[in-house]
Amino acid sequence: MMKKNNEFRRYIILFMIGLFSGINVYSQINVPAAPDYQVATQDGAWCWFADPRAVYHKGKQEKIYYGYISSQGDVVVSSRDMKTKTIENFVLHEKLQIDDHNVPTILFLPDGKLLVFYTEHNGKFFMRKSKNAEDISAWEEEVILSFGLDDEFITYSHPVMLSDENNRIYMFFRSRNRRTGAAQDVNWKQHYSYSDDLGKTWSIAKAYLTSKGSHNKIPYLKIVSDHKSKIHFLFTDGHPKVSLSSVYHVYYEKDKFYQTNGNELQGIHEIPLDITKIDKVYDYDKVKVKSWIWDIALDKKGRPVIAYARFPSIYDHIYYYAYWDGKKWQDHELINAGKYMTEPEKNGKVLEEHYSGGLVLDHHNPKNVFMSRQVNGVFEIEHWQRKGEKWKTTALTHHSSAKNIRPYVVDRHAGKPIVMWMHGVYDHFIRYNTSILINEKK
Repeated sequence: MMKKNNEFRRYIILFMIGLFSGINVYSQINVPAAPDYQVATQDGAWCWFADPRAVYHKGKQEKIYYGYISSQGDVVVSSRDMKTKTIENFVLHEKLQIDDHNVPTILFLPDGKLLVFYTEHNGKFFMRKSKNAEDISAWEEEVILSFGLDDEFITYSHPVMLSDENNRIYMFFRSRNRRTGAAQDVNWKQHYSYSDDLGKTWSIAKAYLTSKGSHNKIPYLKIVSDHKSKIHFLFTDGHPKVSLSSVYHVYYEKDKFYQTNGNELQGIHEIPLDITKIDKVYDYDKVKVKSWIWDIALDKKGRPVIAYARFPSIYDHIYYYAYWDGKKWQDHELINAGKYMTEPEKNGKVLEEHYSGGLVLDHHNPKNVFMSRQVNGVFEIEHWQRKGEKWKTTALTHHSSAKNIRPYVVDRHAGKPIVMWMHGVYDHFIRYNTSILINEKK
């Protein structure tokens, strides 16, 4: 009886939210009878600006490969067999930093070997290559890459391989120069480098987005690719903690950058991009509400779909879902997800008030949205499935005793989405004690 009452109460709450926010939610609210998820690691955390964090690969074996940072600052990569559920772990770098920004990203080479990349938080950039295909038990020596930047601190890694460019590997990362004086002397940049020999050598990095010397204009970036010829960029012109940030989209193909509608912006040899000429998905100047990005995916027609958040207050993190219909952006509010998911410092100050629970897309089918939001004061994971203009919602966690945050859909998996998320205590990006859970529905 208690379960039925809770389910009915949940339906009423969602119905009222839909009534007042314009959201269409199916009348049937699905709640699992018992947890149908397992522990992928007892000790792990990740941020959301370095991807892919978890990748499905089927060769001689069928496994999920995922990276994370332990509570001791170890950089770890794990694999999980899809059939036996056997998990293997390997520490790539012991005690690099206790900081979730340093999460490793994973790229499979054509021969099945893995390249894994990870960074310090505003520091060095590292790469390691597995010695054998589909095997994380043995690795070549760690390599530190500078990409020809002598005086830059690097954060985040995002590798992309394009088959139409002879398997060229692009590496995207954020950097900043050493601070020599006041904060305004810092220039934040998004760089790219590339390798035409599967990671053996890399080009000198070039900046394609810059803050032009403004400390407040830190560009944050999410990337998705068709893995053939196009790379899509979703980015902001600042951190909402210090900037009045809008949301932008461009894409790259064959040495040129384009607006969402296909109009040419600039050639790759004419960078950095002039952000004032780039069309906005969300314009702060029109609404006067700060924003931050969470994810970008491509629909079956190759058109971008995005997930982002707006912050009318630090206690109201509003999730949005937007898609390009071929002519314009269709931008829809999903739900008020509650407040920030960090905890106050000893002095009562909250350092990261814009850290939402998290909102991501299934890159195989971006009509699947997975979110972390506050339910009865606890961050829970939900699956929202778009059916026309309606949404069917399913709770993946409920009545939890700890936070469920930062969901991620395993990349390159074409079946039902495999979802992973952090569970536990998260106070700050350098103070966390979380496990990573996994949901594999057949």
